[in-house]
Amino acid sequence: MSASEQAVEIPSPTRTEQHRASNPESSAWVSANAGSGKTHVLVQRVLRLLLAGAPPSRILCLTFTKAAAANMSTRVFRALAKWTRSTDEALAHDIVELGAPPPDAAELSFARRLFARTIETPGGLKIQTIHAFCERVLHIFPFEANVPAGFRVLEEREAANLLSLARGEAFEQALSASDLASSIDRIAKIVGAEKFDELLTNTLRRAEDIAARGGADAYAAELRLRLGLGPHETEAAIKRQMLEGGGGSKQWRKWAITLQQGSKTDEERADSLLRAAAAADPELALQSLLKAFFTENGAGTPAVKLANKGIAQRFPDLLEELVSEQGRLVGLRDSLRSAEAIARSRALAHVAEAVLAHYSRIKNERGYLDFNDLIARTLALLDNTDAAWVLYKLDAGIDHILVDEAQDTSRAQWDILRKLAADFLAGEGARTRRRTFFAVGDEKQSIFSFQGAAPAMFDAMRREFKRSHEDARLMFETVSLNLSFRSARPVLEAVDFVFAHETVWRGVSAGEASAPPHVAFRDWLPGLVEVWAPIAPDEASDSDDWRMP
Repeated sequence: MSASEQAVEIPSPTRTEQHRASNPESSAWVSANAGSGKTHVLVQRVLRLLLAGAPPSRILCLTFTKAAAANMSTRVFRALAKWTRSTDEALAHDIVELGAPPPDAAELSFARRLFARTIETPGGLKIQTIHAFCERVLHIFPFEANVPAGFRVLEEREAANLLSLARGEAFEQALSASDLASSIDRIAKIVGAEKFDELLTNTLRRAEDIAARGGADAYAAELRLRLGLGPHETEAAIKRQMLEGGGGSKQWRKWAITLQQGSKTDEERADSLLRAAAAADPELALQSLLKAFFTENGAGTPAVKLANKGIAQRFPDLLEELVSEQGRLVGLRDSLRSAEAIARSRALAHVAEAVLAHYSRIKNERGYLDFNDLIARTLALLDNTDAAWVLYKLDAGIDHILVDEAQDTSRAQWDILRKLAADFLAGEGARTRRRTFFAVGDEKQSIFSFQGAAPAMFDAMRREFKRSHEDARLMFETVSLNLSFRSARPVLEAVDFVFAHETVWRGVSAGEASAPPHVAFRDWLPGLVEVWAPIAPDEASDSDDWRMP
């Protein structure tokens, strides 16, 4: 929320919710629509924590990007700098606007000293990305985390260059590893050289998920289970069943001889059956067989008429046999497609594993960590070490954790936050001093799934933290901010109209009991919503745009 927006009187209900969210006495979980002032509430909460006497070094603000961290830091220090030169009346007004009680003379004096106190405190106020936080932790505990003491974090461009080098080494390895070569060949035949790198890059982003499932083979086994295939239902086994289970070439020739007595369409179906019977290559035989029973050369829907009226009347048993065979092939073809998807996915995961193995070796040899390493190594450290001790070594502890854009937090990052906050909610840590956890976000705005963001975790973690606070008898506020300072009423009404159907809004919101409303702050402003016709994908490019299931 900008300075101009703050100058306008904010409706009382919204102000009340902002004050609840920024209350330093309680933890809070804030669900905020786009443009509803998330950063404003974050800054309010930091200022109120400082006013309440929280040591700056014990406040940890985690944001999603460096730009967001810089923006928040600027706002906090701008407010603190303003307080140093404000009159008593103006300063008291600012403090009350935050939601704090009217200050006395001592509290006004303390507020004026906060700027210097925050700057001069060793360690200072920590407003940073979670990756920067993890980097700092690992530099303090390199031995415990099993990382090089002088490690350097790779920038994205450097990481991409090393991945390219690792990919080249993996492809060289494939020259002497037939299984890896087969996996590379399968993927290359499907997507071609131009799409191969893009597909591999997208898969590498899911490497943690694949590794968590036990690797490429275990991942394929889980996918097989989900698609309803047994362990022996492989591509080869299903194809063999398709070719041999309906009587084979002898039966195909029998049908063809009869169909040749019919119309041109019947003759074409007979030709397909005869080609299937004569083919020495099983792949060609299967292709011709499917062409006889399905549209689009065997790749489309089941053919509606398998014989013309004359043939059907003269040879009723033939039509019955053809319909029965088509039904058998429909189920087997679906199973084959599932088996092919499993094989493709396994091949792609296998290639990704090989590339990452070389990538990890190169990083280890050079003392590098990438952003994923920072998260994984910190989580491993907290798994194997007392998190409370780690926090204590970080400037004698952290008492307040604030998480911005929480909907873009990954599962591994949530695990880190869960461990950091665990001491807040148990034993002496929950009783001896005030310690709080604050998160703000909106799962509808999550756009970083390719980086591991888990928007569904936003509501799951809210419920978990609420339950933990209740068990520890600590205050916990659930706050919703629906007033938009950014958009006009007609635009927001259009959004609410689209998401009025439960099947629609359930797709972007896990924890709401109904579609979240959007209310315009400037409801007098005009707005225009244009509905454009969908742009159909280009058939050629769409056929090449294969993705791992």
